[in-house]
Amino acid sequence: MKSFILLLVFLFACSIMGCSEFSSTAQTIASDGQTNAYVDKISMHSDSLDKDMKVQVYLPKGYSSSLRYPVLYLLHGQGGNEKSWNKDMDVATKTTKLIDDKKIKPLIIVMPDYDNSYGTNYADHTYTKSGRQYGRYEDYITKDLISYIDYHYSTIATREGRSIGGLSMGGFAALFLAFTHQDLFSKAGGHSPAMFLDSTESLDWLYKDEAMRKKTDPLYLADSLDLSKLDVYLDYGDRDMQHVIETTDQLYAKLKAVGVQVQLHSSSGGHDSHYWKANTESYLLFYAGL
Repeated sequence: MKSFILLLVFLFACSIMGCSEFSSTAQTIASDGQTNAYVDKISMHSDSLDKDMKVQVYLPKGYSSSLRYPVLYLLHGQGGNEKSWNKDMDVATKTTKLIDDKKIKPLIIVMPDYDNSYGTNYADHTYTKSGRQYGRYEDYITKDLISYIDYHYSTIATREGRSIGGLSMGGFAALFLAFTHQDLFSKAGGHSPAMFLDSTESLDWLYKDEAMRKKTDPLYLADSLDLSKLDVYLDYGDRDMQHVIETTDQLYAKLKAVGVQVQLHSSSGGHDSHYWKANTESYLLFYAGL
């Protein structure tokens, strides 16, 4: 009877959020009683993109289906993939140490590949042009991926239990997705977010037109949406590209002016993995600090 009720709950959630087909190619789906923290390396089918996507999922020591865990979605930068946060920023090791030191709460971290897409619904069908991928990537993350994770793992499946962050391209995507899906996320992090002040015409690879820009550019969204429910973390290295520094400063000022819980940090570094790795612990303390 309990299993039947859980099935009905899941089917109802699918009717609201839209669920992708759950791939049988997933590797080592979580089991109880794991002594050490570990990373699931899975492949899931996205209905929104009509293709399989790879995802890495960090699970804390002692992961148990009898408990519910907050979830942090971390998005890679351009040219990255689902491996980037672990390979370049050593996020699994840093997370485990902070949990052991009782500085952050045990959590699940989801690190999806989302191609070079900026996380938007740029096109109805999936295609590649000039090294960038286009398609329904917003739907992939907010519908297919979240549904998959909440179904397969013991998550706190509410906005209060979800955070999203990313670096560079992933910073843009994380801010855009959190701003436009406040029903899904309570915290957002833009780490050296790749935002631009150029004209829409010169950014046609990112925005089809001005209407799309107004619906996806975090700088525009900060002017048009009530973001008071969000907690936002922004940062960049002091040797980052000028447009990253300028746009991040502008976004911080816009959010601060309307009372959003926002913090801005700058420290030594450039637009690279050395800077992000040096600051990963600070990011984790923001997302899951005790």
